[in-house]
Amino acid sequence: MFKKLTFMTLIFSLSSFLYAAGKISVKVKLSPAGSFNMEFKDVKGELKNINGVIQAKKLSAKVKTLKTGMDLRDKHSKEKLEYKKFPYITVTNIKAKKGIGVGTIKIKGISKKIKFKYKKAGSNMMMTKFPLSLKDFKFQSINYMGVGVTDKVMVTAKIPIN
Repeated sequence: MFKKLTFMTLIFSLSSFLYAAGKISVKVKLSPAGSFNMEFKDVKGELKNINGVIQAKKLSAKVKTLKTGMDLRDKHSKEKLEYKKFPYITVTNIKAKKGIGVGTIKIKGISKKIKFKYKKAGSNMMMTKFPLSLKDFKFQSINYMGVGVTDKVMVTAKIPIN
């Protein structure tokens, strides 16, 4: 039903930031109205605080683990993300300090530099929220029966810092 909505899962973009108790969610807005969330369960990688700089070489989320709360939408999303050809969404070269960070997200084989803001929750948790444009990852015609996905999705992540 919402084949193109799955591309939002990719926006997880930072969904790869999760490790252990971490969580990544992508809010997908629909047009003319509505929205849904995508969540990733199988996130690998680790954020480390090295001399006041939070960093990671690579974080990844397995596209196959994407859940939206609707089986058919899950299936279509995974297909839109081409999960058989590109089984992971990755974020690499992550560096963050004083509330601002950068990294490179790779979805469907397309890499894009990202900037994000974050807040620390306690001494060992990072919370971040940032937008992604689906057009940057060549998602097109994401609609079904007159309901479509908007170009911008919002990625939210809660990531442990080791």
